[in-house]
Amino acid sequence: MSETRAPASNDAVRSLRASYALAAGAAAATAASADAAIVYSGVQDISIAQGFSLSLNLDNDANADLKLKNYILGLNYMGAQVIFAPGKLVSFINSANNYAYVSALSAGAAIDASTVGPSFLGSMAYGYLNPNAQFNNASNAYLGLSFASGAGLYYGWVRVSVDQAAGSFIVHDWAYDDSGSGIVAGAVPAPGALGLFAAGASGLGFLRGRKRSA
Repeated sequence: MSETRAPASNDAVRSLRASYALAAGAAAATAASADAAIVYSGVQDISIAQGFSLSLNLDNDANADLKLKNYILGLNYMGAQVIFAPGKLVSFINSANNYAYVSALSAGAAIDASTVGPSFLGSMAYGYLNPNAQFNNASNAYLGLSFASGAGLYYGWVRVSVDQAAGSFIVHDWAYDDSGSGIVAGAVPAPGALGLFAAGASGLGFLRGRKRSA
């Protein structure tokens, strides 16, 4: 079963050339970026019920980009999957068992071609069954990803809080850079544009890469 929630607004943030904030919840500092065109969801605070998944459509086109899972597989399991190739998560592989884990990022962490990968899916939390998971007890942590849309590849972040023992998974907000440039975790539009909580970029089109099986 799944549930899908769209961003709160369909306004588009276009051609934004300014400094942007680095935030962990609220903006804490700014960094200059000449080509930044950040599209921000606004605060959503979506709770994913146990046994369900949430499909996020970061750019509000015809296709979801990221699937977040809150399943019960013996223990409470939380995971993430980028739906279309060649998108990937900021992730790492446990060499002992060749298992993929999603990296928990702090505000300001770089998300770009040098940091995404190697996997398009991974465990976020699974108690003692995945001891290397980084979201077992995470508050306002970020996951980073690249996702395919049209002919381009875009970089974004999603801020979450996870309590694996309690089975709680909350998605607070998300953003991506519609110029195709890298982004940093927590980056939002410059303060003057924060009212334009964009849901997508109209010029991206609906063409996608190949869809991956779950």
